Amino acid sequence: MTRTQRQLVATALCATCVLVAALLDSREFFVAYLPAFLFCLGLSLGSMANLMLHEITGGQWGLTLRRPWTAAMRLVPLNAVLFAPLLFALPRLYPWIHSTESIVHAKAWWLNLPFFLARAALYFLIWSLLAWRWLSIAARSTTARPLALRRLSAIGLIVYGLTISLAAVDWIMSLLPQWYSTAFGLLIGTSQMLAGMALAVLARSYVHAPDLPPGAFNDFGNLLLMYAMTWAYLAFTQFLIIWAEDLPHEIAWYVPRVQTSWRWLTLAIVVLEFALPFLLLLSRAIKRTPAALAGLAATLLVGQLLFSFHLVSPTLEPDGLTVSWTDVLTLIGVVGLWSIAWLRRFAERPMTRSA
Repeated sequence: MTRTQRQLVATALCATCVLVAALLDSREFFVAYLPAFLFCLGLSLGSMANLMLHEITGGQWGLTLRRPWTAAMRLVPLNAVLFAPLLFALPRLYPWIHSTESIVHAKAWWLNLPFFLARAALYFLIWSLLAWRWLSIAARSTTARPLALRRLSAIGLIVYGLTISLAAVDWIMSLLPQWYSTAFGLLIGTSQMLAGMALAVLARSYVHAPDLPPGAFNDFGNLLLMYAMTWAYLAFTQFLIIWAEDLPHEIAWYVPRVQTSWRWLTLAIVVLEFALPFLLLLSRAIKRTPAALAGLAATLLVGQLLFSFHLVSPTLEPDGLTVSWTDVLTLIGVVGLWSIAWLRRFAERPMTRSA
């Protein structure tokens, strides 16, 4: 069986998992589908943001990670396709669509279905155009860091920060429309960039080409540590401020996450996303060992996947943590479809130091 045939079989199996999950329990399917979609979207957008950041700052570290990042960025349009099934479940997921509460009514200028759909289409259009423009300039360039690409990256990072903040409000925060946090958009953007970095480091650790510069893996480890600490700082600061204020409409988001069985998911995220990486990445030996760094990057990706469920599931199922076959099949299907497409893009050209 050729590689193309294997990919087709794997794609068919993943699509079958999604269909079976939808047939088993449609409501539970969409509860699991939204975080799986957000995880895949974060890999694409986080990779795009890291690429743009490197174009502005420079450095050898970004050149060695360009191939997995560009492969993920090419899948931004695929994420728009993956978003489409959620259109059939918006009334089930977002209570503001049929709510009569006064606090929701006050936000009706923003939380209304036509404007919600228009914004979603605009987000994907902007992200797709940014990815297409970046890739087209990079393909035509004859220099390592063309000026046009640096200018586009500077503007693109600002646009990314604005759009992902608004998308986080629409797709995650509005699941509980009375809740808000001014740091939420920054937290989501940081988590996406952490996921994109972990994906690229994992790929680069397995494709350990001899052209890697000395100390490259040490740089990768330092970058992972920086992202993990930034994510942890933002997440803890948001929690500390909201919990200390003890306002009912604000702590409502945290109550199921710390006072029900969902707290075990919260604890697992803290360990996988911060405690374990922080302790291990202080060791230079671990940062310079490709196999160890690959394992740590995979751990961070698992933590990011759990964080996606942490953002969504406790709000929709506040009584406590439950896991069903529908959840498992949905996760395998959605993440599997994205991963197969990414691996195909990743394998189109061999990884080199400059690509």
